[in-house]
Amino acid sequence: MTTIADIAKAAGVSEATVSRVLNERAEGVGAETRKRVKGIIEQLQFEPCGVARGLATGKSRSIGLVIPDVADPFFPLLIRGIEDALRCQGYGLFLCDSDRDFRKEQENVRMLLEKRVDGVILNSTLSDCDAQLDLLEKRAVPYVLLDRIIELRPLGAGVYVDNWMGARMATELLLDGGARRLLFINGPEQLSVCKQRRKGVEDACRDRGGAPVTILVGSGDYSVESGERVTDALLGDPGGKPPFDAIFAANDRMAIGAMRAVKRHGLRIPDQIEVVGFDDVEPARLVEPPLTTIAQPGFEMGRRSAELLLRLIAGEKPRKRIIVMEPALVVRGTTRPR
Repeated sequence: MTTIADIAKAAGVSEATVSRVLNERAEGVGAETRKRVKGIIEQLQFEPCGVARGLATGKSRSIGLVIPDVADPFFPLLIRGIEDALRCQGYGLFLCDSDRDFRKEQENVRMLLEKRVDGVILNSTLSDCDAQLDLLEKRAVPYVLLDRIIELRPLGAGVYVDNWMGARMATELLLDGGARRLLFINGPEQLSVCKQRRKGVEDACRDRGGAPVTILVGSGDYSVESGERVTDALLGDPGGKPPFDAIFAANDRMAIGAMRAVKRHGLRIPDQIEVVGFDDVEPARLVEPPLTTIAQPGFEMGRRSAELLLRLIAGEKPRKRIIVMEPALVVRGTTRPR
């Protein structure tokens, strides 16, 4: 196996010089020497040991990502964006799934610290607890919050979508179609994103002129089953008059569950009940009729969060530490033409 000593001998330099070239240190190595050493490294197909390099430089060239549910089709979009940005800079990724359990989230953070990651991107399962951030700050490990705000640290670095705007856009679309009895299926009420989306719904209805709008609020857990359960409970006996004429769900999976319940009760979508989701994940395009939804720029959110974290790792102080991205309305078949 090729060693640093072999490269040093072939290049006629010291092992320390080879080490400086491998670790991209500028001091003490001339341009011609650096070029010669790199050529020999390539010729001998030398692969440096990542652990040894980390010990020498104090950097593992890896970051950790903690998300609440890898099975949720929205989160792979974030992951792809993060990996795309990291790959360009030669960084690896440790992926952790907290399974929507805060204790597991803390265990994930501790494990990442043991791996000596250079930074962490955190999509937290709670919005009202910052104990996991204390762990990171105690070890001086940079972090970026992604998708969900931790309310006790409102000024920390983070990348989010404008949830209030997205919920307002969805509600206004339904009101434009004549809806006056709206079922809003929210996610877990303690999450920052759910608070923001509920406020967007309420503000849109309050600001609407004309006949008053009735809002029914149900709470799900972002699963298809919870959206179906909430809708089914309100519809009651098949054949009865539904207590709502439109549904807005805080994610696409709950919207798809609501559609299943509506169809099972013999009601037509969108003729009798219109439905709007949130996220724009792939299943939204595959259901029948295809789901009108609010699209989050998931890939771009992931990419921007990784780029922000890499800047923090490099010791920079970005002027813009909080990035809020705009959602977009995607109209498909679960709403009538306007």
